[in-house]
Amino acid sequence: MEQNETEGILETLQLAGRVIMENGGETYRVEETVCRMGRAFGLTEVESFAVPSGIFITCKNAEGDVKTGIQRVRRGGIHLERVDEVNRVSRHTEHEGLPWREARTELQEIAQRKGMPTWLRIPANSLCAAGFCVMFGGNLLDAGITGLVAALSESMTMTLGRFRMQSFASLLLGSFFATFIPLGLLRWLPGLHTEAMVAGALMPMLPGLAMTNAVQDTMRGDMISGVSHFGEAVLTAALLAGGSMSGAYMIRQLMGGA
Repeated sequence: MEQNETEGILETLQLAGRVIMENGGETYRVEETVCRMGRAFGLTEVESFAVPSGIFITCKNAEGDVKTGIQRVRRGGIHLERVDEVNRVSRHTEHEGLPWREARTELQEIAQRKGMPTWLRIPANSLCAAGFCVMFGGNLLDAGITGLVAALSESMTMTLGRFRMQSFASLLLGSFFATFIPLGLLRWLPGLHTEAMVAGALMPMLPGLAMTNAVQDTMRGDMISGVSHFGEAVLTAALLAGGSMSGAYMIRQLMGGA
C-alpha cells in the first residue's frame, strides 16, 4: 500500500467520523465505524478516539507506515438520516469490499446533502408541540395555541441561526415565549390548560438526544464524552428553565402580581 493511498484512506475515515459526530451520532458509533472501515480498506491496525469536539485516528498499513490524523468537529445539528447513510456505507465497505475512493465519494455526497427543508421545519415543530399538549391533557384549542407558540419559537431559531446565535439565544427566547404567551392568554381565555400548553411548547426544545448519548457513553466507559454530553444537557435544561421562569415572572408583573 502506497503512502498516498494510506493518507487517502485516513482522510476518508476522518470524513466518516466527522459526518456522524456533526449530525448527532454517538461517539462510540464514530470509533466503531472508523475502525471497521479502516480494516476493510486493508489497514493492519486502526485506533480511534472520539470526543464531541474532535476525532483522533491512528492507522498502520501492511508496510508498517503509521499515520495519525486529527479532525476538528463542530456540531451542525441533528440529522440522523446522514448518520444512517454513513452506517450504510460502512456496512457496504465491510461486507462487499467497497473501495475507499468510492466510499469517500459517497461520504462527500452525504456530507453535502441537505437536511429537512426549511419550509417544513416550522409546521413539523408546531405539530410536535401540539401533540405533546394533547398528551399532557390539553384540548384542541390548547393544542392550536401551543402549535402557534412553537412555530414562533422555531421561526426565531431560524432567524437567529443566520447570525450564528441559534443555540443559547433561541433556547432562552423560545422558553420565554412558551410560558409568557399561554399565561398571558389565560386572562382572556380562562378555560385554557396552561400547564399542558407550556409543557407541550417546551418539549421540542428539551435535550433528549444529548442526555441519551450521555447515558450511553457513560455506560460504555467513555467518561469524557459522557460528561460532555451530560453537561450539554444540563446547560440546555437550565436555559429552558431560566427562560420559562422569566416569562412567568414577566407576565405576573404585567398583571399586577396575579
